[in-house]
Amino acid sequence: MAIKLNQTKANIVIDLLRANGNAFTPAQLVKAAGGDRRARSALSHARMAGVKVEAVRDGGKAVVSYRTTSTPTQLAVAPKSTAKQSKAPSAKAAVKAKSSLSPKTKKALATAKTDKDIAAIKAKNLETIKAVGAKVKQNVRKHPITNRDLTDEQAAVLDEFRALEASFETEEQLRNAARAAVRENLPKEVYAE
Repeated sequence: MAIKLNQTKANIVIDLLRANGNAFTPAQLVKAAGGDRRARSALSHARMAGVKVEAVRDGGKAVVSYRTTSTPTQLAVAPKSTAKQSKAPSAKAAVKAKSSLSPKTKKALATAKTDKDIAAIKAKNLETIKAVGAKVKQNVRKHPITNRDLTDEQAAVLDEFRALEASFETEEQLRNAARAAVRENLPKEVYAE
């Protein structure tokens, strides 16, 4: 299983490098990341993003600091992932969205010449989706106690359970009536001393 690049984690290391002149300590990394494990993950993702981060050791195994051989312009190439940047869809997202459309919608969008035409097509599609959703909601039953929506299978199971309960209650009533009849018809024993 391949690990995908998480730009947010990579940006932790990139921001530290920018703020501290291309070097930072392990304590600064742990503080910025929020923990040892996240710090190691941030280093890994920064290296996947192409940032060359090297560990400076004290002669043994202990890491004194991390530094980079990348220039500041190379660090600036890595974009920060924020919600503000995700406003405009990327080319891949546009192709994926276009490929998921139906052939009729693709044809209508291809013939549409203005943004108003595209907006009208989208509005019509939204109305169609709402109409289909309304039809589905009409067939939904509610649970008698929790008032949650039930699927057809759940409703069938609930009806079957109610039928079983009703048959058990009638059998119980018949047994109780038979016991009462036996008690009434048994001869009374009289003990005399």
